[in-house]
Amino acid sequence: MKSKIMITFPAEHTGTPLTYRLIKDYDLIINILKADIGYNNIGHILYEIEGEAAMISKTIADINQSGMHCEILDAIIEVDKNQCTDCGLCTAVCFTGALSIASPDWELAYNPQKCTGCDLCVPVCPSMAISKAFSL
Repeated sequence: MKSKIMITFPAEHTGTPLTYRLIKDYDLIINILKADIGYNNIGHILYEIEGEAAMISKTIADINQSGMHCEILDAIIEVDKNQCTDCGLCTAVCFTGALSIASPDWELAYNPQKCTGCDLCVPVCPSMAISKAFSL
């Protein structure tokens, strides 16, 4: 099972070897998509994790019990279909193919499983229909 999780941790946890612990203790495959960490500051890490569903659930529960906050993200960006004009500019910068336009309807489609959270699509949208689902 693959999931994207956002972990927010207080300053006292910035020295914790979190990625190492996730791999070693929970047997997860880890991909760091984004991180904003400063020593002795609040930190945020966006991971794509892969592993058994039970281990992912245990990981999230254990992280939340340790004083950090962990949540599964269903989407990294949000597309307001009422504002979107289906112009396709966002698809030109979406290197993963998470945003696409295809026949027969020629409307914008968003596949959150492919999204890495690069946010390149947000500033190019002329109708400002795309926004980040979270802030780092």
